[in-house]
Amino acid sequence: MTYDDQSELLEVFTPEGQPTGRLLPRLRIHREGHWHHTRTVWVVLAGEPEGPGLVLQQRGFTKDTWGGLLDVSSAGHLAPDDPDPWRELEEELGVRPTHGPLIQLGTRRVEGLHIKDGLVDRELQDLWLWLAPLALEDLRPQAGELEALLSLDLGVVADLEKSESRTPARRMNAVTREIDSAVVLSPELTPGLGPFAAHLAELARRALAGERDLRYDPRFDLRA
Repeated sequence: MTYDDQSELLEVFTPEGQPTGRLLPRLRIHREGHWHHTRTVWVVLAGEPEGPGLVLQQRGFTKDTWGGLLDVSSAGHLAPDDPDPWRELEEELGVRPTHGPLIQLGTRRVEGLHIKDGLVDRELQDLWLWLAPLALEDLRPQAGELEALLSLDLGVVADLEKSESRTPARRMNAVTREIDSAVVLSPELTPGLGPFAAHLAELARRALAGERDLRYDPRFDLRA
């Protein structure tokens, strides 16, 4: 059984990002490969004891795609009638971006082909970076939706690009909220996450230095 609500209505968009006004259940959106909007938030914890850390989530094992793998800090579909743009962030991490800089980085295009399930996920990702004045202990991950949250020092995130890397992290269990040391291995990442996380870590370092006019590099778009 999947945790995700497959009957949730989402709006279909054109490949250029224009709304069509057509609503379809989430399952049809993915089975038929329609473009749709999502919101992705990369969270940097500025209050970590050893320096700022980039948050990754371990997806719940019951998710309809990439169950159990490590992914972006927070991501969710945008329902057309949802007035709260930060609902998914609060549901997954237990916090809202009320303090600390919040920077919009552009709209990333992502196409993912899931051969096992016959799904084609075509997303227009509304991309954000949040410099949160928090530590890992301040987050409250939602058990079931997530297995864990991990915080990686910005200085080691680039190691995720290496297939043989063993990248150190702090890990919070979503059920017990206990924090332990962990090691991140390349096969534990969702496709394309390593290079993109390294890119976001560099943008985060620039943001921490005071830059605000930041945009992601479209070379990190994903195509099936």
